[in-house]
Amino acid sequence: MSDRGLLFKLQESLGSNQRLSAFYDFTFDSSDEANVQGDNSSSTYTGVQVNSTFANDTSLHTGFLLGSIDSSEASSLIKASGILQGNKLNLTSGNFQVPFDGLNANDISVLIDFEFADGDFDDGIIMGCFKTGEETINSLNIETSEGFNIGVTDRGHLFCQTFGPNGDAIDIAHSIELSKRNLISVSTTDTFITLSFFDYFNDLVRSLELPVDRNYISSTSVLNFGGSDTYFRSTDNKTATFSGSLNNLAIFSGYMEEEFLKDLGEGMLGSYSFTAGSTVTEQRLTGYADTISYKTGITGYDYISTGTLEIITGREEFTGSTSPASPDSKKEGERYYKYYTLNNGNVKTFYKEELGQLHSDSGYIYYPTGEGAFDTLGLNDISESIDAYTELTGMTQDKITIDLFGKTPLTGTLSEVSGVVQTALEETYSIYTPSSSGVTLEEDSEDFKKNFIYYMGGRS
Repeated sequence: MSDRGLLFKLQESLGSNQRLSAFYDFTFDSSDEANVQGDNSSSTYTGVQVNSTFANDTSLHTGFLLGSIDSSEASSLIKASGILQGNKLNLTSGNFQVPFDGLNANDISVLIDFEFADGDFDDGIIMGCFKTGEETINSLNIETSEGFNIGVTDRGHLFCQTFGPNGDAIDIAHSIELSKRNLISVSTTDTFITLSFFDYFNDLVRSLELPVDRNYISSTSVLNFGGSDTYFRSTDNKTATFSGSLNNLAIFSGYMEEEFLKDLGEGMLGSYSFTAGSTVTEQRLTGYADTISYKTGITGYDYISTGTLEIITGREEFTGSTSPASPDSKKEGERYYKYYTLNNGNVKTFYKEELGQLHSDSGYIYYPTGEGAFDTLGLNDISESIDAYTELTGMTQDKITIDLFGKTPLTGTLSEVSGVVQTALEETYSIYTPSSSGVTLEEDSEDFKKNFIYYMGGRS
Protein backbone atom coordinates (compact mmCIF):
# COMPACT_ATOMS: atom_id res chain seq x y z
CA MET A 1 0.00 0.00 0.00
CA SER A 2 1.16 3.54 -0.77
CA ASP A 3 0.57 4.83 2.74
CA ARG A 4 2.72 2.07 4.24
CA GLY A 5 5.50 2.81 1.76
CA LEU A 6 5.36 6.50 2.58
CA LEU A 7 5.41 5.75 6.31
CA PHE A 8 8.46 3.53 5.82
CA LYS A 9 10.34 6.32 4.06
CA LEU A 10 9.39 8.84 6.75
CA GLN A 11 10.48 6.61 9.60
CA GLU A 12 13.65 5.68 7.76
CA SER A 13 14.60 9.35 7.31
CA LEU A 14 12.98 11.18 10.21
CA GLY A 15 12.27 8.40 12.69
CA SER A 16 8.55 9.19 12.99
CA ASN A 17 5.41 10.23 11.11
CA GLN A 18 5.12 13.55 12.93
CA ARG A 19 5.48 15.61 9.73
CA LEU A 20 2.77 13.64 7.87
CA SER A 21 -0.36 15.73 8.35
CA ALA A 22 -2.58 13.94 5.81
CA PHE A 23 -2.51 11.15 3.27
CA TYR A 24 -5.20 9.91 0.86
CA ASP A 25 -5.06 6.94 -1.52
CA PHE A 26 -8.73 7.43 -2.52
CA THR A 27 -10.26 4.09 -1.72
CA PHE A 28 -14.02 3.77 -1.48
CA ASP A 29 -16.30 1.32 0.30
CA SER A 30 -20.01 1.86 -0.39
CA SER A 31 -20.91 0.13 2.88
CA ASP A 32 -18.71 2.45 4.92
CA GLU A 33 -20.73 5.29 6.45
CA ALA A 34 -17.51 7.21 6.97
CA ASN A 35 -17.60 8.04 3.24
CA VAL A 36 -20.42 10.53 3.79
CA GLN A 37 -20.88 13.41 6.21
CA GLY A 38 -23.94 15.56 6.66
CA ASP A 39 -24.40 19.24 7.43
CA ASN A 40 -27.46 19.64 9.64
CA SER A 41 -27.57 23.38 9.16
CA SER A 42 -28.08 23.12 5.40
CA SER A 43 -29.48 19.58 5.20
CA THR A 44 -26.76 18.54 2.74
CA TYR A 45 -24.46 15.56 2.61
CA THR A 46 -20.97 15.31 1.21
CA GLY A 47 -18.76 12.33 0.40
CA VAL A 48 -15.53 12.32 2.33
CA GLN A 49 -12.11 10.72 2.46
CA VAL A 50 -10.91 10.24 6.01
CA ASN A 51 -7.27 10.79 6.83
CA SER A 52 -4.91 7.80 6.69
CA THR A 53 -4.34 5.81 9.87
CA PHE A 54 -0.62 6.45 9.36
CA ALA A 55 -0.95 10.24 9.61
CA ASN A 56 0.21 12.08 12.70
CA ASP A 57 -3.33 13.04 13.78
CA THR A 58 -6.01 11.00 12.04
CA SER A 59 -8.83 13.11 13.48
CA LEU A 60 -7.78 16.13 11.37
CA HIS A 61 -7.84 16.94 7.65
CA THR A 62 -10.88 14.94 6.57
CA GLY A 63 -11.16 15.56 2.81
CA PHE A 64 -14.47 16.44 1.08
CA LEU A 65 -15.64 15.28 -2.35
CA LEU A 66 -17.30 18.52 -3.51
CA GLY A 67 -18.80 16.80 -6.53
CA SER A 68 -20.87 14.50 -4.29
CA ILE A 69 -22.87 17.19 -2.42
CA ASP A 70 -26.53 16.19 -2.33
CA SER A 71 -29.63 16.57 -0.21
CA SER A 72 -29.72 12.90 0.85
CA GLU A 73 -27.11 10.65 2.29
CA ALA A 74 -27.88 7.85 -0.17
CA SER A 75 -27.58 10.15 -3.18
CA SER A 76 -24.34 11.62 -1.87
CA LEU A 77 -22.96 8.12 -1.40
CA ILE A 78 -23.85 7.18 -4.98
CA LYS A 79 -22.11 10.28 -6.31
CA ALA A 80 -19.06 9.57 -4.15
CA SER A 81 -18.79 6.04 -5.55
CA GLY A 82 -18.78 7.53 -9.06
CA ILE A 83 -16.03 9.97 -8.18
CA LEU A 84 -13.84 7.36 -6.49
CA GLN A 85 -13.17 4.52 -8.93
CA GLY A 86 -10.13 2.25 -9.19
CA ASN A 87 -8.39 3.96 -6.27
CA LYS A 88 -8.50 7.26 -8.11
CA LEU A 89 -10.33 10.49 -7.50
CA ASN A 90 -11.86 11.70 -10.76
CA LEU A 91 -11.43 15.49 -10.68
CA THR A 92 -13.57 15.96 -13.78
CA SER A 93 -16.55 14.98 -11.55
CA GLY A 94 -15.74 17.48 -8.82
CA ASN A 95 -12.99 18.97 -6.74
CA PHE A 96 -11.41 17.64 -3.56
CA GLN A 97 -11.12 19.96 -0.56
CA VAL A 98 -8.89 19.52 2.51
CA PRO A 99 -9.23 21.77 5.59
CA PHE A 100 -5.93 23.21 6.79
CA ASP A 101 -6.81 22.48 10.46
CA GLY A 102 -3.92 24.55 11.78
CA LEU A 103 -1.55 24.32 8.80
CA ASN A 104 -0.34 27.45 7.00
CA ALA A 105 -0.24 27.95 3.25
CA ASN A 106 3.21 29.52 3.59
CA ASP A 107 4.75 26.62 5.55
CA ILE A 108 3.71 23.31 4.02
CA SER A 109 4.91 20.64 1.58
CA VAL A 110 2.54 18.68 -0.66
CA LEU A 111 3.12 15.60 -2.81
CA ILE A 112 0.58 15.25 -5.64
CA ASP A 113 0.30 12.09 -7.74
CA PHE A 114 -2.00 13.02 -10.64
CA GLU A 115 -2.70 11.92 -14.18
CA PHE A 116 -4.45 13.40 -17.20
CA ALA A 117 -7.59 11.95 -18.70
CA ASP A 118 -7.27 10.23 -22.05
CA GLY A 119 -7.83 12.56 -25.03
CA ASP A 120 -7.61 16.32 -25.22
CA PHE A 121 -7.26 18.38 -22.08
CA ASP A 122 -7.58 22.03 -21.11
CA ASP A 123 -5.63 24.12 -18.72
CA GLY A 124 -6.75 23.70 -15.14
CA ILE A 125 -5.92 23.94 -11.46
CA ILE A 126 -4.21 20.96 -9.82
CA MET A 127 -3.98 22.52 -6.35
CA GLY A 128 -5.49 25.88 -5.47
CA CYS A 129 -5.92 28.08 -2.42
CA PHE A 130 -5.76 31.37 -4.28
CA LYS A 131 -8.29 34.05 -3.43
CA THR A 132 -8.31 37.75 -4.24
CA GLY A 133 -10.47 40.60 -3.04
CA GLU A 134 -10.59 44.28 -2.10
CA GLU A 135 -10.44 46.21 1.12
CA THR A 136 -11.18 49.88 1.67
CA ILE A 137 -8.68 51.60 3.89
CA ASN A 138 -8.94 55.38 4.34
CA SER A 139 -11.27 55.61 1.36
CA LEU A 140 -8.73 53.74 -0.76
CA ASN A 141 -9.59 50.44 -2.44
CA ILE A 142 -6.73 48.01 -1.94
CA GLU A 143 -6.49 44.67 -3.66
CA THR A 144 -5.88 41.78 -1.30
CA SER A 145 -4.98 38.16 -1.84
CA GLU A 146 -4.21 34.93 -0.05
CA GLY A 147 -2.76 31.62 -1.14
CA PHE A 148 -1.67 30.55 -4.61
CA ASN A 149 -2.61 28.24 -7.48
CA ILE A 150 -0.63 25.38 -9.00
CA GLY A 151 -1.94 24.24 -12.38
CA VAL A 152 -1.17 23.13 -15.90
CA THR A 153 -1.41 25.21 -19.06
CA ASP A 154 -3.15 24.07 -22.24
CA ARG A 155 0.35 23.39 -23.62
CA GLY A 156 1.00 20.91 -20.79
CA HIS A 157 3.32 23.01 -18.66
CA LEU A 158 3.11 23.52 -14.92
CA PHE A 159 2.45 27.05 -13.65
CA CYS A 160 2.20 28.86 -10.34
CA GLN A 161 -0.20 31.80 -9.88
CA THR A 162 0.32 34.28 -7.04
CA PHE A 163 -0.35 37.94 -6.31
CA GLY A 164 2.21 40.57 -5.50
CA PRO A 165 2.71 44.31 -5.29
CA ASN A 166 2.47 44.52 -9.06
CA GLY A 167 -0.68 42.43 -9.31
CA ASP A 168 -1.19 38.92 -10.65
CA ALA A 169 1.98 36.91 -11.28
CA ILE A 170 2.03 33.67 -13.25
CA ASP A 171 5.27 31.71 -13.61
CA ILE A 172 5.39 28.83 -16.09
CA ALA A 173 7.85 25.92 -15.89
CA HIS A 174 8.57 25.62 -19.63
CA SER A 175 11.53 23.26 -19.03
CA ILE A 176 9.38 20.63 -17.31
CA GLU A 177 7.79 18.12 -19.66
CA LEU A 178 4.86 16.24 -18.20
CA SER A 179 3.68 12.66 -18.81
CA LYS A 180 0.27 11.11 -18.61
CA ARG A 181 0.91 10.38 -14.94
CA ASN A 182 3.07 12.72 -12.88
CA LEU A 183 4.37 13.18 -9.37
CA ILE A 184 5.02 16.77 -8.35
CA SER A 185 5.66 18.57 -5.08
CA VAL A 186 4.87 22.04 -3.78
CA SER A 187 6.85 23.48 -0.84
CA THR A 188 6.27 26.94 0.59
CA THR A 189 8.02 29.37 2.91
CA ASP A 190 7.50 33.04 3.77
CA THR A 191 9.61 34.12 0.80
CA PHE A 192 9.37 31.51 -1.97
CA ILE A 193 7.44 28.60 -3.42
CA THR A 194 9.28 25.60 -4.87
CA LEU A 195 7.46 23.66 -7.58
CA SER A 196 9.21 20.34 -8.43
CA PHE A 197 8.70 17.52 -10.89
CA PHE A 198 10.21 14.06 -10.22
CA ASP A 199 11.58 12.06 -13.14
CA TYR A 200 12.14 8.56 -11.74
CA PHE A 201 13.19 7.20 -15.13
CA ASN A 202 16.29 9.38 -15.15
CA ASP A 203 16.51 9.87 -11.37
CA LEU A 204 16.15 13.65 -11.79
CA VAL A 205 14.37 16.49 -10.04
CA ARG A 206 13.31 19.52 -12.06
CA SER A 207 12.34 22.51 -9.95
CA LEU A 208 11.04 26.06 -10.30
CA GLU A 209 11.61 28.42 -7.38
CA LEU A 210 9.31 31.44 -7.21
CA PRO A 211 9.88 34.40 -4.88
CA VAL A 212 6.72 35.58 -3.10
CA ASP A 213 5.63 38.14 -0.54
CA ARG A 214 4.23 36.51 2.60
CA ASN A 215 1.73 39.34 2.90
CA TYR A 216 0.07 38.07 -0.27
CA ILE A 217 -0.03 34.32 0.49
CA SER A 218 -1.20 34.47 4.06
CA SER A 219 -2.88 31.45 5.54
CA THR A 220 -6.13 30.29 4.04
CA SER A 221 -8.61 27.83 5.51
CA VAL A 222 -8.68 25.11 2.84
CA LEU A 223 -6.70 23.49 0.05
CA ASN A 224 -8.62 22.70 -3.13
CA PHE A 225 -7.59 20.10 -5.70
CA GLY A 226 -9.10 20.52 -9.15
CA GLY A 227 -10.20 24.14 -8.73
CA SER A 228 -9.77 27.39 -6.86
CA ASP A 229 -11.76 30.41 -5.65
CA THR A 230 -9.88 32.65 -8.05
CA TYR A 231 -9.23 31.40 -11.56
CA PHE A 232 -10.28 32.71 -14.92
CA ARG A 233 -12.25 29.53 -15.71
CA SER A 234 -14.18 29.31 -12.43
CA THR A 235 -16.17 31.39 -10.00
CA ASP A 236 -15.67 29.34 -6.82
CA ASN A 237 -13.68 26.40 -5.47
CA LYS A 238 -16.44 23.88 -6.31
CA THR A 239 -16.03 24.35 -10.06
CA ALA A 240 -14.00 21.54 -11.64
CA THR A 241 -11.24 22.78 -13.97
CA PHE A 242 -8.81 19.89 -14.28
CA SER A 243 -9.25 17.03 -16.80
CA GLY A 244 -7.74 14.15 -14.92
CA SER A 245 -7.59 12.40 -11.56
CA LEU A 246 -5.65 12.15 -8.32
CA ASN A 247 -3.97 8.84 -7.45
CA ASN A 248 -2.34 9.77 -4.14
CA LEU A 249 -2.03 12.91 -2.09
CA ALA A 250 0.22 13.67 0.91
CA ILE A 251 0.41 16.87 2.92
CA PHE A 252 3.32 17.60 5.31
CA SER A 253 3.84 20.33 7.85
CA GLY A 254 6.75 22.65 7.16
CA TYR A 255 9.05 23.14 4.20
CA MET A 256 10.89 20.09 2.78
CA GLU A 257 13.71 19.99 0.25
CA GLU A 258 12.83 18.62 -3.19
CA GLU A 259 15.35 15.74 -3.02
CA PHE A 260 13.81 14.58 0.24
CA LEU A 261 10.32 14.85 -1.25
CA LYS A 262 11.51 12.80 -4.24
CA ASP A 263 12.50 10.00 -1.84
CA LEU A 264 9.14 10.21 -0.08
CA GLY A 265 7.46 10.09 -3.49
CA GLU A 266 9.05 6.70 -4.13
CA GLY A 267 7.35 5.43 -1.00
CA MET A 268 4.03 6.89 -2.08
CA LEU A 269 4.21 5.33 -5.56
CA GLY A 270 5.80 2.06 -4.55
CA SER A 271 4.69 -1.12 -2.86
CA TYR A 272 5.84 -1.68 0.69
CA SER A 273 7.16 -5.09 1.71
CA PHE A 274 8.23 -6.50 5.05
CA THR A 275 10.06 -9.72 5.81
CA ALA A 276 10.23 -10.91 9.39
CA GLY A 277 13.59 -11.90 10.81
CA SER A 278 14.46 -15.55 11.10
CA THR A 279 17.06 -17.79 12.69
CA VAL A 280 18.43 -20.77 10.78
CA THR A 281 20.56 -23.44 12.45
CA GLU A 282 23.29 -24.94 10.30
CA GLN A 283 26.40 -27.09 10.62
CA ARG A 284 29.86 -26.01 9.60
CA LEU A 285 33.21 -27.86 9.38
CA THR A 286 35.72 -26.91 12.07
CA GLY A 287 38.46 -29.45 11.38
CA TYR A 288 39.30 -33.15 11.41
CA ALA A 289 40.10 -35.68 14.12
CA ASP A 290 42.78 -38.22 13.09
CA THR A 291 42.30 -41.83 14.20
CA ILE A 292 45.47 -43.90 13.69
CA SER A 293 44.98 -47.57 12.83
CA TYR A 294 47.72 -50.06 13.75
CA LYS A 295 48.38 -53.46 12.22
CA THR A 296 47.38 -56.57 14.13
CA GLY A 297 49.38 -59.79 14.34
CA ILE A 298 51.36 -62.14 16.62
CA THR A 299 52.76 -60.24 19.56
CA GLY A 300 54.25 -63.25 21.41
CA TYR A 301 53.75 -66.83 22.48
CA ASP A 302 52.35 -68.58 25.50
CA TYR A 303 53.84 -72.00 26.47
CA ILE A 304 51.46 -74.49 28.05
CA SER A 305 52.64 -77.79 29.66
CA THR A 306 51.59 -80.77 27.58
CA GLY A 307 53.32 -83.58 29.56
CA THR A 308 56.78 -84.93 30.44
CA LEU A 309 59.47 -86.91 28.61
CA GLU A 310 62.31 -89.10 29.93
CA ILE A 311 65.55 -88.74 28.09
CA ILE A 312 68.50 -91.12 28.43
CA THR A 313 71.72 -89.19 28.95
CA GLY A 314 75.26 -90.66 28.85
CA ARG A 315 76.52 -94.18 27.95
CA GLU A 316 75.06 -97.59 28.72
CA GLU A 317 76.30 -99.39 31.81
CA PHE A 318 75.85 -102.88 33.14
CA THR A 319 73.76 -103.31 36.17
CA GLY A 320 72.81 -106.28 38.24
CA SER A 321 72.36 -107.83 41.64
CA THR A 322 72.78 -111.14 43.42
CA SER A 323 70.63 -113.08 45.74
CA PRO A 324 71.71 -116.01 48.04
CA ALA A 325 71.17 -119.51 46.67
CA SER A 326 71.52 -122.94 48.21
CA PRO A 327 75.09 -123.57 49.37
CA ASP A 328 77.17 -125.72 47.02
CA SER A 329 79.75 -128.37 48.00
CA LYS A 330 83.11 -127.94 46.27
CA LYS A 331 86.19 -130.13 46.38
CA GLU A 332 89.64 -128.64 46.46
CA GLY A 333 90.59 -127.52 43.05
CA GLU A 334 87.03 -127.00 41.84
CA ARG A 335 86.15 -123.57 40.62
CA TYR A 336 83.61 -121.30 42.13
CA TYR A 337 82.81 -117.62 42.08
CA LYS A 338 83.15 -115.11 44.87
CA TYR A 339 80.76 -112.17 44.52
CA TYR A 340 81.32 -108.45 45.37
CA THR A 341 78.70 -105.70 45.41
CA LEU A 342 79.49 -102.47 43.48
CA ASN A 343 77.67 -99.21 44.35
CA ASN A 344 78.71 -96.49 41.91
CA GLY A 345 76.19 -93.71 42.36
CA ASN A 346 73.13 -94.44 40.31
CA VAL A 347 74.77 -97.60 38.97
CA LYS A 348 74.40 -100.53 41.36
CA THR A 349 75.87 -103.87 40.24
CA PHE A 350 78.21 -106.60 41.25
CA TYR A 351 81.30 -108.33 40.03
CA LYS A 352 82.65 -111.84 40.70
CA GLU A 353 86.00 -113.42 41.04
CA GLU A 354 86.70 -117.01 39.98
CA LEU A 355 88.62 -118.97 42.59
CA GLY A 356 89.80 -122.52 43.04
CA GLN A 357 88.54 -124.29 46.14
CA LEU A 358 91.05 -124.79 48.90
CA HIS A 359 90.14 -125.83 52.33
CA SER A 360 89.55 -122.89 54.49
CA ASP A 361 92.14 -124.02 56.98
CA SER A 362 94.98 -124.05 54.42
CA GLY A 363 95.46 -120.41 54.63
CA TYR A 364 95.82 -120.01 50.85
CA ILE A 365 93.90 -118.84 48.00
CA TYR A 366 93.91 -120.70 44.84
CA TYR A 367 93.59 -119.00 41.56
CA PRO A 368 93.17 -121.65 38.93
CA THR A 369 95.37 -121.03 35.96
CA GLY A 370 94.10 -123.69 33.62
CA GLU A 371 92.94 -127.24 33.23
CA GLY A 372 94.79 -129.90 35.14
CA ALA A 373 95.74 -127.58 37.88
CA PHE A 374 94.38 -130.01 40.42
CA ASP A 375 97.01 -132.56 39.64
CA THR A 376 99.90 -130.17 39.80
CA LEU A 377 98.89 -128.57 43.03
CA GLY A 378 98.47 -131.72 45.03
CA LEU A 379 94.99 -130.97 46.00
CA ASN A 380 93.28 -133.05 48.63
CA ASP A 381 90.13 -134.92 47.94
CA ILE A 382 88.05 -133.11 50.40
CA SER A 383 84.86 -131.09 49.99
CA GLU A 384 83.60 -127.90 51.65
CA SER A 385 80.31 -125.99 51.52
CA ILE A 386 80.60 -122.83 49.47
CA ASP A 387 78.03 -119.93 49.53
CA ALA A 388 76.23 -119.79 46.23
CA TYR A 389 74.40 -116.84 44.64
CA THR A 390 71.91 -116.38 41.93
CA GLU A 391 72.90 -113.65 39.46
CA LEU A 392 70.46 -111.00 38.12
CA THR A 393 72.13 -108.95 35.39
CA GLY A 394 71.09 -106.22 32.95
CA MET A 395 71.97 -102.88 31.39
CA THR A 396 71.26 -99.34 32.70
CA GLN A 397 71.60 -95.73 31.55
CA ASP A 398 71.13 -92.34 33.32
CA LYS A 399 67.78 -90.65 32.51
CA ILE A 400 66.28 -87.15 33.04
CA THR A 401 62.62 -86.17 32.97
CA ILE A 402 61.78 -82.99 31.05
CA ASP A 403 58.49 -81.07 30.84
CA LEU A 404 56.90 -80.80 27.43
CA PHE A 405 55.20 -77.48 26.39
CA GLY A 406 52.90 -76.53 23.54
CA LYS A 407 53.47 -73.07 21.89
CA THR A 408 50.29 -70.94 21.53
CA PRO A 409 50.64 -67.63 19.61
CA LEU A 410 49.29 -64.42 21.22
CA THR A 411 47.64 -61.85 18.91
CA GLY A 412 47.19 -58.11 19.41
CA THR A 413 47.96 -54.63 18.06
CA LEU A 414 51.39 -54.04 16.63
CA SER A 415 53.30 -50.77 16.68
CA GLU A 416 53.29 -50.55 12.88
CA VAL A 417 50.77 -48.01 11.47
CA SER A 418 48.38 -49.38 8.88
CA GLY A 419 46.51 -46.16 8.11
CA VAL A 420 44.84 -42.95 9.34
CA VAL A 421 41.09 -42.31 9.35
CA GLN A 422 39.98 -38.66 9.39
CA THR A 423 36.66 -37.83 11.02
CA ALA A 424 35.10 -34.45 10.21
CA LEU A 425 34.41 -32.23 13.20
CA GLU A 426 31.39 -29.95 12.98
CA GLU A 427 29.72 -27.37 15.13
CA THR A 428 26.19 -26.05 15.17
CA TYR A 429 25.76 -22.33 14.66
CA SER A 430 22.86 -19.99 14.10
CA ILE A 431 22.45 -17.52 11.28
CA TYR A 432 20.14 -14.65 12.16
CA THR A 433 18.54 -12.80 9.31
CA PRO A 434 17.18 -9.50 10.62
CA SER A 435 13.83 -8.17 9.61
CA SER A 436 13.90 -6.25 6.38
CA SER A 437 11.52 -3.85 4.70
CA GLY A 438 11.54 -1.64 1.68
CA VAL A 439 9.65 -0.07 -1.17
CA THR A 440 9.53 -1.27 -4.77
CA LEU A 441 8.23 0.87 -7.64
CA GLU A 442 5.72 -1.29 -9.48
CA GLU A 443 3.51 1.22 -11.31
CA ASP A 444 2.96 1.02 -15.07
CA SER A 445 5.97 2.72 -16.65
CA GLU A 446 4.03 3.56 -19.81
CA ASP A 447 2.05 6.18 -17.89
CA PHE A 448 5.28 8.00 -16.90
CA LYS A 449 6.83 8.23 -20.36
CA LYS A 450 7.17 11.63 -22.03
CA ASN A 451 4.99 10.86 -25.03
CA PHE A 452 1.51 11.91 -23.97
CA ILE A 453 1.08 15.65 -24.33
CA TYR A 454 0.79 17.19 -27.81
CA TYR A 455 -0.12 20.71 -28.89
CA MET A 456 -1.29 21.72 -32.34
CA GLY A 457 -0.13 18.37 -33.77
CA GLY A 458 3.43 18.70 -32.44
CA ARG A 459 5.10 17.80 -29.20
CA SER A 460 4.96 20.65 -26.70
